[in-house]
Amino acid sequence: MCRITVLLSVLLWAVTALAQDYQVYVVDAGNFGQPPWQILKYDHDGEKPEVFTNQNLDWPHDLVFLEGTEIALVSNFNSGKIERFHSETGQYIDTFASSIPGPTRMKIGPDGLLYVLSSSANARVKRYRPDGTFIDDFTSISLPGCLGLDWDDQGYLYVSSYDLQMVRVFNTEGIDQGTFISTHLNGPTNIWFDDNGDLLVLDYDAGVVARFDRNGIYQGDFIRDLSEAEGVDFLPDGDILIGNGGNSTVKRFSSHGTFVSDFITSQSGGLIQPNAIVVREDEVQINPGLNDAWYDPATNGQGFLLTVYPDRNQLFLAWFTFDTERPSEDITAIMGDPGHRWLTAQGAFDGSKAELIVYLTQGGVLDSAEPPATTDQDGYGTMVVEFLTCNEGRINYELPSLGRSGEIPIQRIVEDNVALCEALR
Repeated sequence: MCRITVLLSVLLWAVTALAQDYQVYVVDAGNFGQPPWQILKYDHDGEKPEVFTNQNLDWPHDLVFLEGTEIALVSNFNSGKIERFHSETGQYIDTFASSIPGPTRMKIGPDGLLYVLSSSANARVKRYRPDGTFIDDFTSISLPGCLGLDWDDQGYLYVSSYDLQMVRVFNTEGIDQGTFISTHLNGPTNIWFDDNGDLLVLDYDAGVVARFDRNGIYQGDFIRDLSEAEGVDFLPDGDILIGNGGNSTVKRFSSHGTFVSDFITSQSGGLIQPNAIVVREDEVQINPGLNDAWYDPATNGQGFLLTVYPDRNQLFLAWFTFDTERPSEDITAIMGDPGHRWLTAQGAFDGSKAELIVYLTQGGVLDSAEPPATTDQDGYGTMVVEFLTCNEGRINYELPSLGRSGEIPIQRIVEDNVALCEALR
């Protein structure tokens, strides 16, 4: 019985640890064009509300975190500005962009740029670099009252127009491809694609989430009985959070559209009118649960072995790969492939990142002390290893003597240690 009790305690601790890996941010439009306005932060249960910021807000519409930069962006409808805040403290920093006619939704696109919608009848979808540099008006035509955007699996951009009760589509160059949906919509706001490729449309005026297939054909209502609904995001387990201004709540639905609960209860934290929701997972802290074999599926047969030494705050990596060019067919090896190459790297880690020095070891013979292998202590290059989740990361490397650099997305070969990493993160 004691063993069972201990086991249950461990399992409950692990479940709790897994549940504590995100926070939920809600943009509160208050009285719309009139204050109070605020951005609230809640824990993983939708409880413990606190004000993330109420500074420099002017009818806020959306919130975007630029992960890895300690920057959060807020679009302000009245002032025509996107303001910059510290992503952890909520402290106001400065203006990211200005002179935007009624900025509404923002989202990071497939190209890593920030896409910004506008309410103006003459404004097109704008693009900015993460540092605030304006790139261009991306779309070839303008739409009034834009309140939702997402991309399909081909990289085409879809934009909803509340004023025109429609969704329009643009190709990867921003060229208009025509109307995608023009029926069964009363006041579309947020839109998103599900895993099946269907487009879900949150309809503020109709109080539903409508489903449309890949051809824009109406498939029925996915969720009903909403009121002044605006703002959507997804929990790590796939459940959906939707802002419901009619009773000042954030509602939780299963991935199948079934109502679960009021995730944030009515007026919790002073919430009045939710119009944007952001689920933000905690940064992965490098820990021994990441010890494993990692690879990029695109280069199967190559990969990395990682070992974390938490007491020394060090990460060690071995990179098994091939030469930059294949040796000629007449080159042979006594053992292994003549193109085999391996490097090691080691360095300190901080949070989710580790900065490593790459070393080249050479001169040895199989299972022999003579001649001794040597390692260049000055280093052969550098690496930055960053973990995005407990099962995915990226490695940026620079090998100056070869004139080679690049970025390699990595994932585990097997997932047995993911749960340990989550528990330790």
